Amino acid sequence: MLMAKRWLSSKNCRWFETVTASNHYIKTENNMKRLFLLAATLATMTAASASDTLRVRIDDMHCKKCSDRIMARLQQLEGIDSLAPHLDKHYMFIRYDANRTSKADIRAVINKLGYTPVNYYTSDKISWAYYNIPVEQATKETVDAVLAIDGVEDANVNARRKSLAVTFFSKKLSRDQLLTAIQQAGIKVVVPPPHVCSEEEK
Repeated sequence: MLMAKRWLSSKNCRWFETVTASNHYIKTENNMKRLFLLAATLATMTAASASDTLRVRIDDMHCKKCSDRIMARLQQLEGIDSLAPHLDKHYMFIRYDANRTSKADIRAVINKLGYTPVNYYTSDKISWAYYNIPVEQATKETVDAVLAIDGVEDANVNARRKSLAVTFFSKKLSRDQLLTAIQQAGIKVVVPPPHVCSEEEK
């Protein structure tokens, strides 16, 4: 009777060990599946988070032909998802994949076309200024000098257009103060006359 008990006890132990091992395998397999799904979800979230936006003020974008030219060229740039021009406010909203292109690349394309993009914000604390400058002053040194002015948020030049565009904090700096500060920096700026776009006639 004692031997039978011992055999049953031993048998039960072996059965328990088998069941336990099986349950452990199932749990391990389920955990691996969960980890795989979690990794796939994180990868999808990471890919989605690469989507970024850019708003650029383009004072020398005056008409639909201007915006069409910019859009046609940007659409050739890898990573551009969508484009929305706003001619009434001279800005363009751009959605892009930050893993495939960058804000600097986008601005460089617009610059190469002969336009002068700067940062755009939907805030009444921000204003923009646009000037004509001598072609020899359409340089990085000019941009750096303007950015050094207190109250300036962004600046850009275009040699083809002979232009200087500036984004500035209107609460810190008036247009007259900005113009004076730029002139004091040795930059020969001229406020251009109201633009009459010839593109519509072509």
